Amino acid sequence: MHDPSLAHGRETTAGVAFAGGLPGGSTVARLNLPLTDGYETGVYAHEPSRPAGLPVLYLHGIQSHPGWFVASAAAMAGAGHWVFQVMRRGSGDNASFRGDAASAGQLLRDVQTACEWVLARTGTSGLHLIGVSWGGKLAACYAAWAKRSVRLASLTLVAPGIVPRVDLSPLRKLAVAVCWALWPGRLFEVPLNDVGLFTDNEEMQAFLRRDAHRLLRVTARFLCVSRGLDMALRRARRGVISVQTTLILASRDRIIDNERTAREVNRLTAGSAVTVTLDGAHTLEFEPDPRAFHATLLEALKRTETRL
Repeated sequence: MHDPSLAHGRETTAGVAFAGGLPGGSTVARLNLPLTDGYETGVYAHEPSRPAGLPVLYLHGIQSHPGWFVASAAAMAGAGHWVFQVMRRGSGDNASFRGDAASAGQLLRDVQTACEWVLARTGTSGLHLIGVSWGGKLAACYAAWAKRSVRLASLTLVAPGIVPRVDLSPLRKLAVAVCWALWPGRLFEVPLNDVGLFTDNEEMQAFLRRDAHRLLRVTARFLCVSRGLDMALRRARRGVISVQTTLILASRDRIIDNERTAREVNRLTAGSAVTVTLDGAHTLEFEPDPRAFHATLLEALKRTETRL
């Protein structure tokens, strides 16, 4: 295995705030990842004290950033996995092209670049892919169609934004469609600005309200790209995702339609997905005691690694 030591990459100390603070004993650094079009984004790398498994690439949601999920990343690193939390272009502490994406292909290429970067740093033959909320939708599309040069050992979808309860109003959708044609950079509010949709935990609600890097607005172009990903998944053939998949749902989710999401994921995986429902609101990371969520993530990794 190659030496992926944090000292071998460009590291910065500035960056997003960590929800609840960085767990004690954790080692994390913000590294810079150049994408294929020259855009440079951040990757938060969590170094295990004793590497004992394949690395993890962790994708965040539409409003969120790696800082929201640092505790679960640290838990997986503590179990022996390198964990790399990539920042989606235009989100988190990325200031350029805020809330924008040119196409679905661009976003899928970004995931591919991140996968190749992780394998180059760790010298492994494969990796685990985890996507949370909107990032779960992107991860599912990547697993289904991307021309991959890397082996995915597993796919874990956490409250994925495949069949949401919350959506734009019909009038706002019409406005987005018009702007996509005439003014694609026009910004629209993400319909998730009520922090209570994410969590019932008042401490974490307060964190979200003061989070300067939370993405509140995205472009008409981004919303159309997102809709395109939705349509692609709906039209996909049964069993298009062949990677061993774990679906993690939150019992009190106000953002995701759990029943329809489970049906859709089972269709996409031809019934092979393992579904686990945990007690909690949408962002399971923000529960007062998230250990059940962390344990479920680790079990999903272990489930496939024992078969390799």
